[in-house]
Amino acid sequence: MRNKAWAVIGDSISRNHAQSLVCILSKVEKPVLVYHDEEYKCKRWNFPSYNFSLSVIWSPFLVEAAIFEDINGVSSSEVDLHLDRLDSKWADQYLDFDYIIVSTGKWFLKSAIYYENETILGCHSCPKRNLTELGFNFAYRKALKLVMNFIVTSNHKGLIFFRTFTPDHFENGEWFSGGTCNRTAPIKEGEMEMKYLNKMLREIELEEFGKAASEASKNGVNFKLVDFASLSQLRPDGHPGPYRQFHPFEKDQNANVQNDCLHWCLPGPIDSWNDIIMEMVVNG
Repeated sequence: MRNKAWAVIGDSISRNHAQSLVCILSKVEKPVLVYHDEEYKCKRWNFPSYNFSLSVIWSPFLVEAAIFEDINGVSSSEVDLHLDRLDSKWADQYLDFDYIIVSTGKWFLKSAIYYENETILGCHSCPKRNLTELGFNFAYRKALKLVMNFIVTSNHKGLIFFRTFTPDHFENGEWFSGGTCNRTAPIKEGEMEMKYLNKMLREIELEEFGKAASEASKNGVNFKLVDFASLSQLRPDGHPGPYRQFHPFEKDQNANVQNDCLHWCLPGPIDSWNDIIMEMVVNG
C-alpha cells in the first residue's frame, strides 16, 4: 500500500466504511487529516510514513443532484436528480486514485424529480406535482448505467470495486416512525427476510454490474463486485440504535429518541468488509 491513494465514494454508509478503514489502519500509523470540506462530508487522511492516502467523497447519488434537507434527513422539497450527468466531486478526480470503492443505493428511495438534458422526465413519490411517476428503480438503473459506463470506458489502471447496498434492520417502524433495532446477537440465515425494496435495489445492482463487467474485461479495466448484502443481513445487532447521538438518555432515561438501524457500530460488522476487500487486493 505504499505510495497509493484510496477513495471511498458514495453516501453516509461509504463514510461509515471509510471510518472503519481509518480505524484499522491507525493501528499501524496515526493518520493525519489533511483535507475536509465545510460540512466534513468529504475528507482525506494521509499516512506519512507510507505516502498513503485515504479519501472519502460524499456523493450519495453518484450523479448530479440538488438536495434540500436538513441534518436530520428532513426534506423541504424533492431532490433534483440529473440522470445524464455524473457528480463532478468524484468524477473529476477519479483518475487520481489507485483503489476505489464506489456505492450508492438508499438515497434513490427519496422523493425526487428526474432530469435529462435539462428536461423533466418524471419523478418518484411526488403526488403534489403533475408529473409522471417513474419509480426509483427507473432512476437507479439509469444512474448505475451512467456510472458503470464511465468506469468501464475509462483508462483507469487501478482497481475499482462496486459495493452493493447494505440492508437496514429497522423493526416496528422506519427511521421516521419509531423503528428500532434492539437485537443483541447475530441471526441465522432466513431468520429475518430482506425487505422488498432492498431486494429491488440489489437486483438492479447485480444486473447492471453483470452487464458492465463483461465490457470492463474487454477494455482491460479491473472492476470487481463486493456484495455484502446477504452477509450484513445477518447482523441486526451491529447498529448504533438509540445511540445515534452522544449520551441520548443523559437527561431522561425514558426519552423517545430516533434510532439508527442503518449505519454500523465501530468496531463492528462493517470491519469485516475491509477484511474481505484487503484479501481481494492482496490475493486477487
